[in-house]
Amino acid sequence: MPEVTDGFDVAREMGEAAKAVMDRLMADYETLTKDEVRELEDLAWDLQSQAARIRTLAVGALLAEAETSIEAINRETRRARKAIKDIGKVRQAIAIGAALLTVASAIATRNAAGLKPAVNTLKDVLKEPAKDLGKAVVKKVKG
Repeated sequence: MPEVTDGFDVAREMGEAAKAVMDRLMADYETLTKDEVRELEDLAWDLQSQAARIRTLAVGALLAEAETSIEAINRETRRARKAIKDIGKVRQAIAIGAALLTVASAIATRNAAGLKPAVNTLKDVLKEPAKDLGKAVVKKVKG
């Protein structure tokens, strides 16, 4: 039987991701458009809100039904948090945050059918910035 507290790990990771989005907003504030500021603010608050909802859920049964694990979600959330912090393009950071919010929302609303596709979408979104980074490195090396 899942414990009432088994959502704490996922909630903590989502809360840290919300902090990464807000840190990105603060770091780049002077160069962002009004729309980018609004999108990053909304993402940060929405992620934090979903983290609070997840914190009180027993998510073990939901994850089992969705054929995913707390470890897998936490791993992808950590990757997303790092990408949001490090990625050069704000638009990509917003896309990663939005994909992460979809995962958080699927958990918070207990949407087992939507959770696995949401995690897979997050993985896909995280692959694109890595491809762009690889291209940029090759371009610099070839000079």
